[in-house]
Amino acid sequence: MSTDENVNFDYVFNWEIENFTFCWQKETEIIYSPLFSAETIENSNWILLLHPKGVDENFISCYLKRAPTDNEPPFIDIYFDLIFRNVYGSILKEVCNIKYTFPLNMGLGTHKFKARKGLILPRGTLIVSCRLRRSYEKTAYVVEQIAKTVIKVDHKLLDWSIAKFSNMKLDEKKSLSIKLTSAGDVLSLDLFISAGEYSEEIIIVSISSTLKRIKFVTVKLILKDTEGNMVECGRKEFYRDTAENFKTLPLIFTKSKLLSKKDLYLKDDQLSLGCVCAFTTGVAYEGVSGTFSGNFKSIYEDTNIVTKEKSTGCLQEDLKSFYNDLALSDTTLRTKTKSFPAHIAILCARSPVFRAMYSSGMKETITRNVDILDLSDDTVQRMLIYMYTDTLESMKWDSVSLLYIAADKYGIMSLRNRCVSFMEKILTTANVCEALTLAERHLDANFKRILQDYIVNNRKEVLGSKEWKVFMKSNSELAAEILYKIGAED
Repeated sequence: MSTDENVNFDYVFNWEIENFTFCWQKETEIIYSPLFSAETIENSNWILLLHPKGVDENFISCYLKRAPTDNEPPFIDIYFDLIFRNVYGSILKEVCNIKYTFPLNMGLGTHKFKARKGLILPRGTLIVSCRLRRSYEKTAYVVEQIAKTVIKVDHKLLDWSIAKFSNMKLDEKKSLSIKLTSAGDVLSLDLFISAGEYSEEIIIVSISSTLKRIKFVTVKLILKDTEGNMVECGRKEFYRDTAENFKTLPLIFTKSKLLSKKDLYLKDDQLSLGCVCAFTTGVAYEGVSGTFSGNFKSIYEDTNIVTKEKSTGCLQEDLKSFYNDLALSDTTLRTKTKSFPAHIAILCARSPVFRAMYSSGMKETITRNVDILDLSDDTVQRMLIYMYTDTLESMKWDSVSLLYIAADKYGIMSLRNRCVSFMEKILTTANVCEALTLAERHLDANFKRILQDYIVNNRKEVLGSKEWKVFMKSNSELAAEILYKIGAED
């Protein structure tokens, strides 16, 4: 390779950090990239530094630092860029064309490079790209180095069943011990009921940790119902070498709320919780995996290119073709009888529930499979088509009510609202009670109000129907609310 100092070389360094969300470094602590070099820039060596938790936990800090070499000059003038990308090439943050004179063993960057809140990393991977060059002029040659740091992440999934839940007394404890490693890394969980404000009985789980080899562990609790749905109750993190090894996690349901919905949450008087533990003991691999050089457009540059052909297409049609292209899929949704290939980026963009699955170390992150055993093939397919194309096809009452349930489960609020609009248009005295039960179960206050208004405005037909008589027996409180509204109007 030519080392003519008059030639403006482009040095691109792509550092892929796998399982970045499990970086154990606390505030102000650093993770370092492998060393990379720039031969025609005085044979200089460079390194990237990140503070994963920043200096105040709200931002990720990023710096470029000049590393020592033999016979190095005291100062080097360069232009450089710093870019955060995800595994699909999307740019999350970039700072470009920074001119700086680097002294030996000194760095430059910012402690507020990228906000941590709202950071979406499919597969949990962050790619940090750095570009070095002598001048702002167009470069004639590219040297691209690829490096990887893999943070080892292990998972442990446990079911925690609390028998005879309704008989639990205040401060009575139900305990669970989770042995994470053979080295003595243990989590201890205690569930108990405490008297809360206004005499509500709050369910609390206290968690303590004893960490020997593990550097960082997340604990997530999930409430399971009899229909196969799972509701995340909360999440706690523990670090090794910290005095704070005890935390409390109030569940989102009070005891009275669970008892009022026994059929859904307390089958055989048993409270079913899931405990998801994900932890790291350190770096599994790090190093430079390859170097490319020549007169070519780098991977780094390609992420910024939008061709005229791409920009003139119909986005809806393009995304539908993306859905149909099975070769590019990187995950699978599985019902009892069928598998649906899909793309993590689309699922995460459309659903906060899928986003949580793929970015917080749950088993779906590893297996790339999501089991949806409580939904039909038709419902999952309709949900996917909507997520890719924003369209609904051949909708009828039964299919739209099932799609409403799916939309609520996965937090796709635009789809849930579309289902509500469709059902509102085809309400009848025969189906309004069914819809009201659906709205109450999914805590949809807006839909509930629409249905109550329909019943009040069509009181004679609805109250005289056989569906209303069945509804009154199984939903006495809801029926009483509506009769009160009717009485108030009369």
